Amino acid sequence: MQVPMRMEGFEHLVHKAATEIQAEIIQLIQSSRSGAGKVSVPPEWQDQTETVEVFKLQSSSQEWTVVSSKFSITMPHVTITKILRIQNQWLWEKYVQEKSRINQKNDGGVNEMELFHGTRTNTPEKIYNSEEGFDMRYSSQGMWGMANYFAVNASYSAMYAYASISQLGGSSRKKIFLAKVLTGDSYECAPDKTLRMPPQKLGGSTSSEVQLKQVHYDSVNGYTRGSQVYMTYSNNRAYPAYLISYV
Repeated sequence: MQVPMRMEGFEHLVHKAATEIQAEIIQLIQSSRSGAGKVSVPPEWQDQTETVEVFKLQSSSQEWTVVSSKFSITMPHVTITKILRIQNQWLWEKYVQEKSRINQKNDGGVNEMELFHGTRTNTPEKIYNSEEGFDMRYSSQGMWGMANYFAVNASYSAMYAYASISQLGGSSRKKIFLAKVLTGDSYECAPDKTLRMPPQKLGGSTSSEVQLKQVHYDSVNGYTRGSQVYMTYSNNRAYPAYLISYV
């Protein structure tokens, strides 16, 4: 009589385990369909219901202090009126995927930097609300060819800031981005308007994970107008993290 009792207990455990596994599989499928869990987002991001949402930073927050301090190093005589955190899940996922690829190609040499970018006459909303983000197609023929240009110093990007005229008093409010940029293995060179991509490396890839006979540098950098500038020739290598408004 003891054997049937043991079998009944064993069957109960098997059924319980199968039910738990099935529930986990269903949860994984639902997460995959919803797109959840694909990439981790920055810790400062807030919950959102839409693909793109912006959040105004509080001037008393540590996040505001960090961003404004970077800006004020070379822009001490202006007043920041607003800082928006850009939470574009679509662009962020593309950026993280590109970061992973550069990490593999360079054996960890991602060299992520926080750099400034001015949009001239293009409204910043067109960048952070889009599927491409920073888009080389809007770039004019620059000193290092057609690329997305980013600067270490905010004062450089301020020369290309987007300006909007306030309806109250007619004063001009300017905006520039603070972006996360994957500079990777960057090639420093003098200005060259013929560039369409970073130069090719000699000897191919030296990565232990990726073996390619023909690889290019990940970005180009140089010095102009009092700032080191970095150029990327792929839209996925930069993310518009913050939009800074100032007068």
